[in-house]
Amino acid sequence: MCVEKTTLHPPSSQVVTIQGNVNGKRTPSRILEEQIQEAVRSGARILRILADGQHGIGGRIWPRGETVKVIIEGPVGQRAGSMGFSGTEIVIHGSASDDVGWLNCGAKITVFGDVANGAHNAAAQGILYVKGGGGARCDTMTKHNPRFDPPQSWYLRDVGDTFAEFKAGGIAVVCGVNPRNRRNILGYRPCVGMVGGVIYFRGPIEGSNYSKEDIKLLDLTEEDWRWLKENMRSYLSAIDMMHLYDELTEDVNHWKKLLPYTYIERAKRRPFRMSLEDFHKKVWEKEVGEGGIFAEYLTHPMTVLPYITTGEDRRYKPLWNNEKYSPPCEYACPTGIPTAKRTKLLRDGKLHEATQLVLQYSPLPATVCGEVCPNLCMQSCSRAELDSAINTRVLGKASLEVKAPQRAPSTGKRIAVIGGGPGGLSTAWHLSLKGHDVALYEAEGKLGGKLELCIPRERLPQEVLQKELERFSEIGVNVYLNHKVTQEGFKKIYKEYDIVVVASGAHKPRKLDIPGSEYMITAYDFLRGMNRGEGVDLKGRKAVVIGAGNVGMDVAAQAWRCGAKEVIAIDIQRPAAFGHELEIAKSLGTEIIWPRSIERYDHKEGRLYFKDGTSMDADVVFVSIGDIPDVGFLPPGIEIEDGWIKSDEVGHTSDPKVFAIGDATRLGLVTHAIGQGRLGALAIHAQLLGQIYKYEKKQVIPYDRLRTAYYEAEHRTENINFSASQSVSPELCKIEAERCMSCATCRDCHMCEAVCYWDAIRRVEKNGSYEYIVEDEKCIGCGFCVGICPCGVWEMVENV
Repeated sequence: MCVEKTTLHPPSSQVVTIQGNVNGKRTPSRILEEQIQEAVRSGARILRILADGQHGIGGRIWPRGETVKVIIEGPVGQRAGSMGFSGTEIVIHGSASDDVGWLNCGAKITVFGDVANGAHNAAAQGILYVKGGGGARCDTMTKHNPRFDPPQSWYLRDVGDTFAEFKAGGIAVVCGVNPRNRRNILGYRPCVGMVGGVIYFRGPIEGSNYSKEDIKLLDLTEEDWRWLKENMRSYLSAIDMMHLYDELTEDVNHWKKLLPYTYIERAKRRPFRMSLEDFHKKVWEKEVGEGGIFAEYLTHPMTVLPYITTGEDRRYKPLWNNEKYSPPCEYACPTGIPTAKRTKLLRDGKLHEATQLVLQYSPLPATVCGEVCPNLCMQSCSRAELDSAINTRVLGKASLEVKAPQRAPSTGKRIAVIGGGPGGLSTAWHLSLKGHDVALYEAEGKLGGKLELCIPRERLPQEVLQKELERFSEIGVNVYLNHKVTQEGFKKIYKEYDIVVVASGAHKPRKLDIPGSEYMITAYDFLRGMNRGEGVDLKGRKAVVIGAGNVGMDVAAQAWRCGAKEVIAIDIQRPAAFGHELEIAKSLGTEIIWPRSIERYDHKEGRLYFKDGTSMDADVVFVSIGDIPDVGFLPPGIEIEDGWIKSDEVGHTSDPKVFAIGDATRLGLVTHAIGQGRLGALAIHAQLLGQIYKYEKKQVIPYDRLRTAYYEAEHRTENINFSASQSVSPELCKIEAERCMSCATCRDCHMCEAVCYWDAIRRVEKNGSYEYIVEDEKCIGCGFCVGICPCGVWEMVENV
């Protein structure tokens, strides 16, 4: 270790010595800097660095209101004090290499010797005191933030070539004491491109060829002389040369200053004045022809544009693109429920309108959104990035008591829907609302499909489902229960109706082709029996569920309710279960094991054998590996692929008159079937009107377009969940609606209007709604409206 006289927290007055060479081995620059930083963190405020050519010594030290003094002895490498912070004092005993004080941010640096090239380059604050002279390109690109004192650079002798190149601020002082070049103390070609700051110098500058296009040579004013004399004391004191004070302040006439021309002065001094338009016509076109080489593309008059432009001269312009993008919740929801619109209505106190809006997308919001759906919208909610998602289950439950919307006038078109599950119900609902006559054929004695047959009552109370099913009679859907469609029945329906929708679901359980599979109980049969009150007595028995998807979790939960002493779910791959089903099963004690590949089941032994040679006890085995549809009633003209009806995303099949919806086409969530039913209904409605329905899905709004700073994170101590018997108050709905960030949907907060300095944005009422418009001749394209919009509605586009 190369740190001497240090304790864990050394007194601030104690000098801590850090060696740059230990036992003949040079310490790398990075390691030395880490040792310096650690010493400061430990409380050291005076550091003695025995350098050995290391770079960047003394930079990036942040004493936070205190002062840290760094004394450097020995050969100093490049960039000593670079990015030095306010409160850091650096003393270099000897000369310094290139770029001392580079990017100085406030440090005071004193060099008892010369500085090499690039001293104080790009400095923004701080002071550089040099007891000797400077190399080439010192003080280039220095700048000054008016909030802070300007950077200062003091040189006792002289400076090298290209001094103060592109200088934009700050003060440089060259004293001319014993200069290396007694005819020119500023070197060759100083101040090229200098636009700010000032240089005070004492001595000749013969042959310097300073940039007279950029700067002017002036005498010092009284204010200049007063400043110079006051600050000269601090400089000479720092470099131990106070005996020179009287000599350097003897006569103001010994000093001159270089000051850049202002923009207005530069414009007046141009020896060749011609507008760009005149230059283009009188000079450019003479050389390259009329219009120039880009003649066919140029329409602008070639006049000089002002710094701030409006109208067509802006490069970018703001657009109020309300609802251009899809909110993440709406994008993730297969049913397409516009939650942002719904929450806006709730914020406005329009509970009835909000619940009615949902019925335009789903006939079963309380059943699906409120009870059985894994709520993909909540999983995608932007608010969850801040604290927790908007509770759409609450919003779904709020729709339980709402009446059905008004049905459109009859179109005279007749449609048959085969299957009264989620997909068939959704299709029938939307087509009936459009005014079509809908007949719904259901093989069972009740509507609902697997909602009624298989989902446990604990997850879906029957009274919720039945309450929502009552709406179908309100809109005139003709329901035929206990009507299983056969091949002959399909032929008859096909002839009598304009469109036939097959939404018969998937009710044929898959089975394993292994020894002993005949003794296994399918998930479909078990769950259906449970809902009919035909439970299996599992008291004291061990149950094994093959297949750890969501249906498998329902089976596991029901097995516990039947008295099982142990329930294990196994799968050949990573389990697909998630959401409420998984939470319930695990909370009851279900163990999930994977991967396991089954070889056989010995019913007499009560044992399940696996292909890896292991086995486990299994008094009862349930199989939950999915179901497939029964398509035997369909004619040969309907194309079947791998056991499923082949269809596109809106339900078109190989027969233009036949649509297929839901699990008959592919397995999915209940909400997938609801969403497919809606899209299918829209496509059917368009077809019956002689139109073509084209399904388009908006792009989801990027999260970084939203401004979460407007929302305060909440820390909820409990989840908001309700049983079917509990009502959801309008106040609770409004609380959730207020939390909604209204992604991609304007909240009408007027902040864009308020932030526009030029009053270029106006809110305009339009057809019972509103929009924000931009007056192009006022708008400068600054983008403040985009930056302040909490919802990501405003965006800047190229002004073409």
